[in-house]
This record gives sequence, C-alpha cells and structure tokens, in this order.
Amino acid sequence: MESNIQNRTLIAVGKDEETYEFQVRNSYEFSTKGQKLKVEIIEEADGFLFFACEGVRYPVEIVSVRQNNYEVMVNGVSYNFTIETPFSLKRRQILAANRPVSDTEELRAPMPGKIVSVAVEVGQEVNSGDTLLVLEAMKMQNSLTSNTKGIVTAIKIKPGVNVGKDDLLIEIKKA
Repeated sequence: MESNIQNRTLIAVGKDEETYEFQVRNSYEFSTKGQKLKVEIIEEADGFLFFACEGVRYPVEIVSVRQNNYEVMVNGVSYNFTIETPFSLKRRQILAANRPVSDTEELRAPMPGKIVSVAVEVGQEVNSGDTLLVLEAMKMQNSLTSNTKGIVTAIKIKPGVNVGKDDLLIEIKKA
C-alpha cells in the first residue's frame, strides 16, 4: 500500500479556495515550497491523537471525513479542507468556472445544535453583519450573521428545533 502514496503531488484546498501544494515521498516525509518536513500522526494509549511536525506535537482531532473533504481540529481550532490531485483540482476549477452564479445566499449550520431564536422574518431586508439567528451548541450561544445584503426569502427552521452540521437554515436573495 505504501507504494501507492510515494512521490505523489497533492494539493490541500482550504477556505476561500487557497491552495497548498505538497509532495508525499512516503507515509511520513512531505515537502512543500522546497522545504522537507517529517510528519507523524501519533495515537497515544489513552486514545488521544497528536500531529507531530519536525518534532513539535499538536493535539489533533479528526472531526469528519467525507470522501476527500476533511475537518480537523488542531489545538482547539477547526480547519476544513479538501485534498486534491493536480487533475482533480483542475476539474474542480473548470466546474466552478462553469457553475451559474447564484443570487441566493444560503446560511447553513456551522455545527450541530439547537435554534434558540430567529431574529428575522421572510421579506425582511438585512445587511451584511446583521444577526439572523442564535444557535446553541455545547452550552454556548452563537449568533449567526448575514454575509450579504439582501432580502430574507426563506426560513427553514424555528426556535427549539435541533439542527445538524450543514443543515440549511435561512436563504437570502442578494441585493
């Protein structure tokens, strides 16, 4: 199996489509921007997982894996990214360029939780930064805000409802 990953070029695609190209020499040697890195994933006897890069250990939790989409938590900070081959990245870019531009912004649940309150109504005009709803997750209340100026066209939830990660909550037609 190790021969399948030797000397491969892969690209991590993160938030806002930023890309990080790296080469995989074997299961623990990587290089990026000409710099060689020794990387290890260490699972302790107590079940805790650590990512070690050049001898520095970071606590890590693999939150979810769906095909080539990953969500990992490193030192308590969540990172979402995909791992692409040069071919799959080119395909992704071509598909994105040919995708019709939508005039609708969708607010999706960033994590599972319970809707505490909804601060908007269908037909209401909102501005970027306006609070749309409050989501309680892990006993903390999180205000979810609009990323765009527009008109609320649909509210898919109501207070007291439990939602899962990525559930559609509110739709806004961009102004």
